[in-house]
Amino acid sequence: MDSNADDGAYLRRNMQNRTFFNPTTIPAEERGKQIIRMDLNECPYPPSPKAIAAMQAHADKLNRYPDGTCPQLTERLAAMTGVPARQICWGSGSTQLLKSIMEMVIAPGDHLVSPSLLWHRFHGVYETLDADVTMVDNLADGHIDIDGLMGAIGNKTRLAVLLTPNNPTGLMLDADQIRLVCDETPENVLLFIDEAYHEFAIHAGGADALEIVKDRKGPWVVSRTFSKAYALAGARLGYAYCSSEELANALRLITSTFNISAFSEVGALAALDDIEYKNFIMDSNATERGRIIDGLKELGCKPMQSVTNFVAAETGVPGDQVVARMRARGIRIGRLADAGFENYVRISMGQPSDTDACLAALKEVLEDLRR
Repeated sequence: MDSNADDGAYLRRNMQNRTFFNPTTIPAEERGKQIIRMDLNECPYPPSPKAIAAMQAHADKLNRYPDGTCPQLTERLAAMTGVPARQICWGSGSTQLLKSIMEMVIAPGDHLVSPSLLWHRFHGVYETLDADVTMVDNLADGHIDIDGLMGAIGNKTRLAVLLTPNNPTGLMLDADQIRLVCDETPENVLLFIDEAYHEFAIHAGGADALEIVKDRKGPWVVSRTFSKAYALAGARLGYAYCSSEELANALRLITSTFNISAFSEVGALAALDDIEYKNFIMDSNATERGRIIDGLKELGCKPMQSVTNFVAAETGVPGDQVVARMRARGIRIGRLADAGFENYVRISMGQPSDTDACLAALKEVLEDLRR
């Protein structure tokens, strides 16, 4: 049945006449075809065989609701990090958590500060919150402007957002920068640090933001995920470390009792145990990242020195045109649409054959566009 023309009148002002974009959509013309997916920062390898076996063994228990507090996994993380179990909570991927973290602090009209160049989902959440957002432009090289971010905090600010490593740049903050943010963010402002690519930063010799933020006097939340380094994107399992039980309980109230899949905890527990497989993923990713960076340079592009499972690069031509022509060749890559970065593309790491195909197709596309 068709909706009435005035249905939007019942929506909140900032939700009226909105469009929805689903980056995971496979259009009809691509279904059943061999598509190389290098656009969603996914792990190109399946989960650990131990994780797969654990989830398969759990299938006969799907008639029961899962314990959304992930008690066994929570105890494991508490032992690994020293954060009390009562201060650790779970979400359906870090996507749900980032929205919930903001909802528990920001009411319509409340003020938050954020980098401008960041995962596009943050922009969508800011709009649904109807928040007063100060977007601080990233530096010309893509790094977060720490001084600008701190300078944007005012008397009405309730939330400060930080990401390390950042998506879509792949760039991470060093320990001194993270410590500066922790020290200079006022104690009456919640500091939210997204560390979805935490394992990649550590693999590259970077800082552990959680260890630094623990010394902060004011409130904080750090979010992480099993989607990337553990190849469990489809299991939808994100988690948050909170500075207090009060924050964690507020976050639990906003998420849901039934937001975690019954497969998620058993799969993640097994993945944590399979250290050798995780190391394989991280080492393979680093190898292909190096090949992509070198290949981009050879093609006359200017890649950022990402530490993650994707690389952003300036191509000299409109990024949207590059993406469209690559997709026509059966290869999906992403782009950066922010002002000043319109000529950038973002390429997720794949397997060696994916790297070969991507660089070969990109050479043809760039030669054609640069004529």
